[in-house]
Amino acid sequence: MSAIDALYIFDHFAPTATLILQHEWRSRPPTAPTSLLAHYNAHPQPRPSLIYIPTTAPPTLLFSLAHSNLLLLSPATSEIEPLLVLEFLHRIVDVLEDYLGVPLMTAKIESNYDIVAQLLYEMADDGFPFTTEPNALRDVVLPPSLIGKIFGSVTGLPSNTLSSLPPSNATPTTPWRRANVKHTNNELYVDVLELVTATIAPSGRPLCARSNGTIAFNSKLSGVPDLLLTLQAPNSHKQQLGAAPTSTILYPVFHPCVRLSRWRDRPGELSFVPPDGKFILASYEVDLLPTQKTPLQLPVQVEMKTAVGHEGDEFEVRVLISTSSLAPTPGNGSSPAFGSRSGSSRSPAFGGSSNTPSVEEVSITIPLPPIVKTLVATRCSRGEFHHEDREIVWKIPTTGSGSAPSSTATFRTGVQIRGYDADEDDDEGDGSEEGGSGSGKNKATAARKRRMKMAMPRCAIVGFTVKGWLASGVRVDSLKIVGGRGIGESVKPYKGVKYITRAGGVEVRC
Repeated sequence: MSAIDALYIFDHFAPTATLILQHEWRSRPPTAPTSLLAHYNAHPQPRPSLIYIPTTAPPTLLFSLAHSNLLLLSPATSEIEPLLVLEFLHRIVDVLEDYLGVPLMTAKIESNYDIVAQLLYEMADDGFPFTTEPNALRDVVLPPSLIGKIFGSVTGLPSNTLSSLPPSNATPTTPWRRANVKHTNNELYVDVLELVTATIAPSGRPLCARSNGTIAFNSKLSGVPDLLLTLQAPNSHKQQLGAAPTSTILYPVFHPCVRLSRWRDRPGELSFVPPDGKFILASYEVDLLPTQKTPLQLPVQVEMKTAVGHEGDEFEVRVLISTSSLAPTPGNGSSPAFGSRSGSSRSPAFGGSSNTPSVEEVSITIPLPPIVKTLVATRCSRGEFHHEDREIVWKIPTTGSGSAPSSTATFRTGVQIRGYDADEDDDEGDGSEEGGSGSGKNKATAARKRRMKMAMPRCAIVGFTVKGWLASGVRVDSLKIVGGRGIGESVKPYKGVKYITRAGGVEVRC
């Protein structure tokens, strides 16, 4: 079975790429890291995550991950599962950010090289991924501290030598949660984020609409708690895991802490022992194509008109920002969905933010054909726009109007095309006979309109962020502590939930 050979981390955005970390799990690879970087840079952009290099001896598979100002390269000289290596690189970045903080920078790695080296040794055993959960790593590799750094500078020993390893009886029973977790304030935070992608026809009918959701969890509970999170969505039906996708939530993906048997028996209920700190509890997909009961509702609607004006050389974009249709309707989701028990009650900590959704970061991107040279006579009722690289980016502020039920904005401009001379039309319109003069002018006018029609935009890309609303209608119904140890029955943790929807590519065609 193949394994990961090595890891090289470069400061990729320096004047010259600098190798800041080199770690080999097995024997030293035959190809030098500088040579691998040269092969990587020689590949045309956009560079894929996996590059095959046949000119080395032996041929090499080069896996890469660009993060912030860092470039991670991992070579493999034998057959290996590509997703295994790529996921491992992502886990390395997550662990380093958990230990060293965000953003991950070159200076942080260089000043904590002893911590990074220990983490890499623990995360892979002879090139095979072994321990990649941050909670489990914290029991064997202690995070850096100020006192430890002072001790290390005086004694010359590693900075985490000052703290002793946890006792043998502190070995965690679950690989994703460290032992002896203690918090002064017990808190639970749930962030449900959805990314909406849609394509809307000129008639306003959606051709495709989909939402990708992520449930981010932040647990700050002492001991080993056992939690039960209940989700609900309007007009949903039971769906067995792995069955044909017929309900609201499709293709769920869970963290290893989630008990799949509970989801199979009662879809919508997530039973789990959470890791300590931040983690991704689950992700899902929702089909937003409208039905008779649930029409597609977006907070930003765009209407485009092309070839307008006296010469037909202008286009107009009208934007309607409305939150009135986003407010939850009375009784919506009143019946427990996903098979949850009818006796479950909604926690007062949930659902409050969705009563007043607000729209922010509204932007309209209008791609222009290559024939367009510049814009003329541009009028913008609100916001500011930029015309660069054959596209117009129009940013519409919502400060002061974001809380209003609705607001409108209009953008109108004319275009000037490349390689077009107005005198050409006059030449075409000149005729030796008086009767042919009118016919020539008509032909010139038709030719000009055809050119202007080619210069009109074909679509607009809408961007927005809505706080307090989800496009799919999925909600957190309740979050309860149903068991565990090390936490008293009288402890009532603070619970908070946040809903955010972002446009990940809403295309409106014209």
